[in-house]
Amino acid sequence: MIKIERDNIESIASDYFDKIKIIKRRKMSSMHKVFIDNLEEIVLCKSFEFENIISKYNSDFSENNYEFETFKKYMKNQYKIFIDENGLWLAEQLKVNVCPYCNRQYTFTINSKKKTRPQFDHFYPKSKYPYLALSFYNLIPCCPVCNSMKNEDMIDCHPYVKGFDNEFLFSFNHLDYILTQKEIEIILKSTNNRMNRNIETFALNELYAKHKDYVQEIIDKAYAYNDDYYNGIIETFSAIGKSSSEINRLIFGNYIEIAEHEKRPLSKLTKDILEQIRLK
Repeated sequence: MIKIERDNIESIASDYFDKIKIIKRRKMSSMHKVFIDNLEEIVLCKSFEFENIISKYNSDFSENNYEFETFKKYMKNQYKIFIDENGLWLAEQLKVNVCPYCNRQYTFTINSKKKTRPQFDHFYPKSKYPYLALSFYNLIPCCPVCNSMKNEDMIDCHPYVKGFDNEFLFSFNHLDYILTQKEIEIILKSTNNRMNRNIETFALNELYAKHKDYVQEIIDKAYAYNDDYYNGIIETFSAIGKSSSEINRLIFGNYIEIAEHEKRPLSKLTKDILEQIRLK
């Protein structure tokens, strides 16, 4: 999980709401009325406020109510109308170029003759929480694999709230690999047991096991570059104005700093390999 951080996120949310509020709506039932009358509060609810919103409106949108299925179809259509017309716009504004859920795939947006964009996952599934179907912070740009994997499951870590950072760590049997050529093992664990649901939901251990060739390349480079050779490269590139983070990216082909993990797939994996091998 890579945290989505944008300095202008509230401005994007405000522009988003301006587009949401002009969609035609009918007060077909009490549920429709509650949603329309509280549109701004529900649509602009912050990530950390969702539990409060759910608690506040849970009785108004009870699944046991006979109106619920009608309202759910209504909100599904409302979301489709918006995303068909504005999905590319929203993706362009957010500029999420790597899937925040897995950090494995690019999610570029192209809006020209050919068009493509990330999919949007509903963090709180719209089948159970249809009134959140249009909530700005409930729409997470992600890759098709993660959107399919998650489906209607709930996870604990919200990418607008926090990323994996150091609470989620990849470990590797790099010594066994170097000394005995044992097959690489890649294990992702969380120091917070609640967060392990993210790992299980997106099958991250199974998916990252497919990247053994990449891990082997990084480990081989890290062990091949002894102190003198590595320091020599640092000195050479420093002379032409390159920072240490830029030099590491040139050597290992990825961004190492946490703040830059959203720029390229497998960046979190690369950082953890190098830190485990103690390469600074």
